[in-house]
Amino acid sequence: MFKEQYVELLPARTTMQTITVGGTGGRGGAGGNGGAATAMSVAINMPIVTQVALATSTGTGTALADNAALVGGAIAGGATATGGAGGAGGAGGAGIG
Repeated sequence: MFKEQYVELLPARTTMQTITVGGTGGRGGAGGNGGAATAMSVAINMPIVTQVALATSTGTGTALADNAALVGGAIAGGATATGGAGGAGGAGGAGIG
């Protein structure tokens, strides 16, 4: 029944060829931004001053006393801060070939 039937797998005009596929990998991702930096400088001036004013009276009965305390200002030093380092960029994709 099947004696005279055949199947042509490859027509005579078809040829087998090899091809070469190649390409470069993709670029790596961008690195992340560095962290924020906050710097603070604080100056506190809290003197403890004990004041005593002595008054003496002369023959007229008038007494005069002065009590003064002078306190200098407080100066804060400079403040510096460094933010965190940025993240590294991603690796590029693998090439083909």
